[in-house]
Amino acid sequence: MRPVKAIFEDDTGMTLVEVIIAAVVVMVGLVALIAAMPLGTSQIGGANLKTTATFLAQQRLEQIKNATWTITTPCPLTTTPLGCDHLGGGGSNGAAAVTEGFWPDEAYGTIIFPGSEDCAGNKRSGGCRFRRQVRITDCSVASCAGIGTGTATVDTLRQVAVIVFFSPLAGTGMGQTTGNTCEGSTQGEECVKLTTLIAKRP
Repeated sequence: MRPVKAIFEDDTGMTLVEVIIAAVVVMVGLVALIAAMPLGTSQIGGANLKTTATFLAQQRLEQIKNATWTITTPCPLTTTPLGCDHLGGGGSNGAAAVTEGFWPDEAYGTIIFPGSEDCAGNKRSGGCRFRRQVRITDCSVASCAGIGTGTATVDTLRQVAVIVFFSPLAGTGMGQTTGNTCEGSTQGEECVKLTTLIAKRP
């Protein structure tokens, strides 16, 4: 093969062999780029799902933090009895949805927010890919973060966990995963879980 300098100085240009080698090098680069595109698209889609799941978990957590749970202040529009519990989860070990029904489990296609259109039909927009659970633990009944099991003196403290489940994307669409899984997830589901402690207000 001729030196590069000789190629540029020669008016006859490149030989057929040199053109073929250059074409092969370009093709190898293009094939690698095309092969990487589905993976990149999958990563972007997965990040979008995790961002939306985090938003949905944070949304519910803020609603729970604003719920009335007081020692002496009565519930809204009432005068008796003293104290109010719209948080729920009193006496709960956090294993199931609270029996008061303030924060029921939400199945796929039931969470209403922009983008969750026509979940029962064929449209199946991005908002239909999530389900959400709330688990509230009474810290006087079961162990909370950093608090010993069954400490009766902490009956004014509850641990709240909001879990949003979703099916991740693979390079060719919906796929199975062994990534972020939570208790209660089914095969192929990933999840986002946010946990906080809430104290009873005066």
